[in-house]
Amino acid sequence: MLKIMLVNDADHRLGRLRRALEDAGINIVAEVDGGMHLPQYIEAVQPDAILIDSDSPSRDILEQLVVMHQHQPRPVVMFADNADQEVIRQAIQAGVSAYIYDGIKSSRIQALLQVASARFQAEQQLKNELADVQGKLSDRKRVEKAKGILMQQKQLPEDEAYQLLRRTAMNRNIRIAELAQQIISAANLLL
Repeated sequence: MLKIMLVNDADHRLGRLRRALEDAGINIVAEVDGGMHLPQYIEAVQPDAILIDSDSPSRDILEQLVVMHQHQPRPVVMFADNADQEVIRQAIQAGVSAYIYDGIKSSRIQALLQVASARFQAEQQLKNELADVQGKLSDRKRVEKAKGILMQQKQLPEDEAYQLLRRTAMNRNIRIAELAQQIISAANLLL
């Protein structure tokens, strides 16, 4: 069962959202006001998802969501009374997985949570894949730079410089990108 944290970022209290969640059989583990430091509270409670009740998302709550997503990302569903496209865009950019403008119906909450969780997981997978590709590109750039240094210092053709890098990395039992970084660092010391 999902552990849900409710956040109140509205003039009214969480009553309408809490009632809809209870009617849907959702486990509420915490309720907080939007003014609280959200990332710290999330770290303490460790909810599976966050639901926010808002008239219109405040700048403070959006900033807290950005910080939360940097350190402990979670699916976020925002129930708001503001359908302004710019407000919705800002909420999505802050990390809101689903922005609901049309009231709260307990019959729809389970499906909304499933969609928000699926979207969140897909985004996390894309972020992980992007980080992996960026890491590989960075490693490739280091290897190319180290290869250039070896070509210049040892007067080697490109393929021989690469083979030297590869052989040395294997002999030292380290990744070729790690050896490349060592060569780059050593070359920078000599400058």
